Amino acid sequence: MEKYELRRLEIGEWQQYKKIRLEALSSAPEVFGSNYQKEAAYSDAEWMALLGNPKCAIFGLYNQDLLIGLTGVVLDRADESNAILIASFIQEGHRGRGLSRLFYEARITWAREQGCLRITVSHRVGNEASRAANQSFNFEYTHSRDVVWPDGVKAEELIYVLNL
Repeated sequence: MEKYELRRLEIGEWQQYKKIRLEALSSAPEVFGSNYQKEAAYSDAEWMALLGNPKCAIFGLYNQDLLIGLTGVVLDRADESNAILIASFIQEGHRGRGLSRLFYEARITWAREQGCLRITVSHRVGNEASRAANQSFNFEYTHSRDVVWPDGVKAEELIYVLNL
């Protein structure tokens, strides 16, 4: 059985973070709220700042010491009692193993430690893996909105909330 470990990434690991984040954006551009071109242009200092921001946590998923996935959580700028789940990615060869459970557990724990009252997660309509994962942690669908995604496609964004 393969061993997986999820842990928070530190500033000194920014190059690993950059590599897996850009891989995520290039391999699945339709599921992210950002795009490869934008983030590939980030300076080294910007990558370090993302990991050093006390109002967010970026977690790396490791398999045999290899970084094979990532996820994040950030305090809502408009309401810091709300945490927003962001940036989930698992390399294709490791998907379908229930590893998103590790993502949700770590991000929910972090949000509770920050004193959050609720957590919001959203995804593009049709992203059934994301829907199934958030439903397994009892997130409730609240609403949808039409957005133009970074890949240029206009599609619904489905929003879910978990009250803590």
